[in-house]
Amino acid sequence: MNNAQQGFTLIEVMVAIMLMAVVSLIAWRGLDSVTRADQHLQASTEQTEVLLRALNQLQRDISLRASVELAVPATTEDAITKTDKLAAVTVRSSDSKGFRLDVIRSAPVAGDGLQRVRWWLKGDNLYRAAAPARDRFPLPAAKDAVVVLTGVSDLQVRVWEADKGWRQLSGNRREDPLGMEISMERQTAQGVERYRQVLGPFRSQLD
Repeated sequence: MNNAQQGFTLIEVMVAIMLMAVVSLIAWRGLDSVTRADQHLQASTEQTEVLLRALNQLQRDISLRASVELAVPATTEDAITKTDKLAAVTVRSSDSKGFRLDVIRSAPVAGDGLQRVRWWLKGDNLYRAAAPARDRFPLPAAKDAVVVLTGVSDLQVRVWEADKGWRQLSGNRREDPLGMEISMERQTAQGVERYRQVLGPFRSQLD
């Protein structure tokens, strides 16, 4: 009688190795897919956080704007008959000159007076600059620009007008609008993203 067979045949070993290779490949592809999804989610989260910080800062600058009209002391020669008016919010948006927003707002520390803040778009970067606070006029110009948002491919502004509603601000400059709507397109790793921020409506100087 022949001895009983012990162990595995070569074919069985090869089949087992092939199955293990297939399982390993499936597991690797699954792990790679999870890793890519996690990286995509992290990148998207970081982009969202940067955007929210920029929009929140813009909202804060506008909400802390000074009174609608600021009286600037005139020179001693005509102090009796004249005072100049300075707008708290000035916005401009055009294809040739781009977006620019100037705000005179309360200082971050209460009691420190007022400060100038400027936002503007140059290339695909959105900048913000702030001047030192001062408790008397003239106020220093905004400087030390910081890039707050990158990849901005388009930025349009509409202003709210009484009895007319939203009007496109194109090639015009508006002082102390009753409200603003900022529409933005941004190029990200996830593709083109569009955002809309409504600021206001603000109180009229007649309220």
